[in-house]
Amino acid sequence: MNKKKTDLRILRTKQSVRKAFYELIQEKGYEAITIQDIADRAMINRNTFYLHYQNKPDLLDTCMDELLSELKKAVVLCPIHMNPFSISRLETVMKSVLEQISGNIIFYYAMLIEENRIYQFRAKMENIIKDKLNEGWDPAQGNSTLAISKELLLEYLVSAFMGIVIWWIKSDRPLPADEVSSQFSRIVTHGHLKAAGIAVEE
Repeated sequence: MNKKKTDLRILRTKQSVRKAFYELIQEKGYEAITIQDIADRAMINRNTFYLHYQNKPDLLDTCMDELLSELKKAVVLCPIHMNPFSISRLETVMKSVLEQISGNIIFYYAMLIEENRIYQFRAKMENIIKDKLNEGWDPAQGNSTLAISKELLLEYLVSAFMGIVIWWIKSDRPLPADEVSSQFSRIVTHGHLKAAGIAVEE
């Protein structure tokens, strides 16, 4: 068998293992899954599993690293310099995240939703978003009369961002990615009351 066919077989085996793993996380939760469960679902034997992964934690780490690496690559390409603030730039970041999720929806569902989610995955994902929002941004520059902690503001934005992401996944993507991104950006820019058309008195 030539190298190209061998590499293709390895790729397909790894894809089958990952797909089986994510499905089982949704069904049983990570702790309850055995290597035999994964092998049976992926239609391989245990020896084949161990050719590619040391154990279940190694498989989990590999899956998380691959997903987060792909997400980071998508987010890094977005322009985000926020002084002055640009609503279109925030839209671009969220849209990139949602499109990345949409292309790997089973995986993200397994990692982020309900009681079987993987908590360290969310924390790592939040750090990617936070680093991007923090990039080249200094709220102290400008003429705002309201002093707000940068750390508090970043935590607020990331929490809101992740809340929308999780709602979108859990609700089976009820709105297109670009519409969610646009509405979220308007809420951040104008405040939730003004964005909803509710009159606000100072």
